[in-house]
Amino acid sequence: MHHVARIGLALTVGGYLQAPSALAQTPQEWLLCLSQDFSSPDLPIKGCTAIIQTGQQVIDRLATAYNNRGVAYRLKAEYDKAIEDFNEAIRLRPNSPTTFNNRAVAYRNKGNLDHALADYDDAIRLNPNYIAAFYNRGLLFDEKKEFERAIDDFNVVLEIDPQNPLVLFRRGEAFLKKGNVGAGNADIVAAKAIKPDIAEAIARGER
Repeated sequence: MHHVARIGLALTVGGYLQAPSALAQTPQEWLLCLSQDFSSPDLPIKGCTAIIQTGQQVIDRLATAYNNRGVAYRLKAEYDKAIEDFNEAIRLRPNSPTTFNNRAVAYRNKGNLDHALADYDDAIRLNPNYIAAFYNRGLLFDEKKEFERAIDDFNVVLEIDPQNPLVLFRRGEAFLKKGNVGAGNADIVAAKAIKPDIAEAIARGER
């Protein structure tokens, strides 16, 4: 079960670089791949496959570098630079839900809610179990005053993590804004029972 500090990082920051793995290519694999002798076709297939896999490793590591630099720029509130890096990471690795989520946060922080919503939608399309994107999209819907849709997204997160005080409090606020005082107060009471200073934590910027 997530603690509040952990979920805040997981939902808005994303991953950092891992230690690079050893690259697969060797001189022998290059020779096999570049050979014009196809009398034994399995050999060039083996060599070229190793080279292709190595190239994919390089692309993945480069995409991760752009993504992580984008996160760093976003933390410095340099949102245009962050978005440029996320754009490049997505170009290199277009099926990464984390990068779409990260770019959405940058767009939202910049005030471009429509672009942010499109990126959250793409993150969820790529990973329907990505609770970070559901939570962040819920915050976006709340900001757009689409409280029913915000509640729906918070519900998805709470199905997986029902005792998360941050999400309970956010859903409670959405219920209150929607006019459902009973449900809103119940969520906020439940959140404070788990973390008594949850309102103060949110006021300090915890997301």
